[in-house]
Amino acid sequence: MPVPTITTLLPHHSGDPFCLAPDGLCLQHPALAACPWLVHGFGLRNRVSRGQPPAGDSSFEQSGEDVKSLAIQNAFVASLAGKTMALVRLRQCHSDGVVCLDRFAPGNPPAEGDAIITRLSGLLLAVQVADCLPVLVVDRDKRILAAVHAGWRGLLAGVVPRTLAAMQSRYASDPRHCLAVIGPSIGPCCYEVGQDVALPFEAAFPHLPQLWRNFQPPGGDLSSGTRLSGAPPRARRMLDLSAACRCQLESAGLPAGSVFSHPPCTFCHREVFYSYRAEGGSSGRMLAAIGKIH
Repeated sequence: MPVPTITTLLPHHSGDPFCLAPDGLCLQHPALAACPWLVHGFGLRNRVSRGQPPAGDSSFEQSGEDVKSLAIQNAFVASLAGKTMALVRLRQCHSDGVVCLDRFAPGNPPAEGDAIITRLSGLLLAVQVADCLPVLVVDRDKRILAAVHAGWRGLLAGVVPRTLAAMQSRYASDPRHCLAVIGPSIGPCCYEVGQDVALPFEAAFPHLPQLWRNFQPPGGDLSSGTRLSGAPPRARRMLDLSAACRCQLESAGLPAGSVFSHPPCTFCHREVFYSYRAEGGSSGRMLAAIGKIH
């Protein structure tokens, strides 16, 4: 079966110029692909390479993951790194926890946290997502890598600035030499939130109006210009998580031109990506991974 093109998979995407990997297993970003010493990829839903994915590998065995999902994700890792790089994942918990990996022992249980940093070669850092933001960060000068899982809880907790702060304090990384790519995640076109989420974001980002899309103030209906007689007003708050993440990255010192924050929406393209919200909380997960070859 021929590998589809990026326009076949994402015909309506007009954001960052992601490319489809040659084997069709993941999306890649040209800013990261320009670094010849690293590999990276943002996984897709139920994509397999030409031929069958490998079977019998339990690298991804977790509660809720079936044999098919394991095989698909293992094929994704093999397409990036073959058998030459060890996969490193976390026990993600929607926190601000940052793990700095200075040594690696195969077989050790995964650490708990939502961001992982290393300067080591031969490791493939990965986070799992299905609407949350996968953020891959690289210091091109010192060759420090980070993979971050950032949902709304993690963004409010500060996992992104904590990651950049750890890169600076632990490895003397300069954010001016860093670039960051936000991978496929739920967009402001689809991410409606209630007051429990809206109010904390308003407090955390008071001067960021682009955080909100299609806001309908109480007492009005922006879609029709009228309000139904007797009907209570409905305020729709459409939150742009990527805009919040961009704000945090730039506030940490990354140049604006080195932050890529317009990924495809997982909810809009649920046939291509897993979407936790679109699938009622029962979706699978996709990997976003980055690793240093040498």
